[in-house]
Amino acid sequence: MGKRASSGRSSDGVSGGAPDAEFDRLLAACAEVAGLFQEGVAFIGGIAVYLHAINLPGTRDFAEATHDADIYISLADMADLRDLEEVTANRRLSKHQMVKHGFEFDIYTERQSSLIVPYDAVMAHAVSYDGTRVASLEHLLVLKLEAFADRKGSVKGDKDAKDLLRIGAVAARGASGFRAALSAPYIRDVHIDLLTLVERGPQVTSLAMGNAMVAKRLRREFGVLVAAVKKDYAGPRVVGT
Repeated sequence: MGKRASSGRSSDGVSGGAPDAEFDRLLAACAEVAGLFQEGVAFIGGIAVYLHAINLPGTRDFAEATHDADIYISLADMADLRDLEEVTANRRLSKHQMVKHGFEFDIYTERQSSLIVPYDAVMAHAVSYDGTRVASLEHLLVLKLEAFADRKGSVKGDKDAKDLLRIGAVAARGASGFRAALSAPYIRDVHIDLLTLVERGPQVTSLAMGNAMVAKRLRREFGVLVAAVKKDYAGPRVVGT
């Protein structure tokens, strides 16, 4: 499921040491799901940000463990998943949930979820790490901004902000860069405001573990991403146009 960290971070942001055994089991559960639905599932959320970061040498030290996983799944594969696992509906949040090997998975289904980026778009640009498909940086950015909009000012919101910074670092240091045109159709005014909030916020210092030089580079890299998104942003959508 991609490279593993030799100096990963736990979910509370503390660095040092390989990810713990619990996280290893979560990664194994994710790999099992990915193996069952190789063409119809993409991971999103924190686990996807982790896989992007851990598989790039320049960002491996920023990779952060998590305690759960989010997947985007096709309608056909969702039907098969129901035959294999006990899946419960969360209609209020337009998702389903399951527990696999003790870990909670949030499941977003093609044409049934309320995620701002459509399933087909996510799958068309998904990236694979050892057979595990994850949403592209560009689509992850939008999905993370949506989560951050709901959770800013909380502990989970701080993690969302740091995940956004991680996306900026991977985009800056990876070979593929950041294709802002992929994000542009889904960006809204509130997202632009949130990007500015993260760019100026304190989470970069936390991610850099207090290292001023590292923080400066992270902030600069995120600023480049923000500028690219703003450049491709078409402005407020007007209903009926």
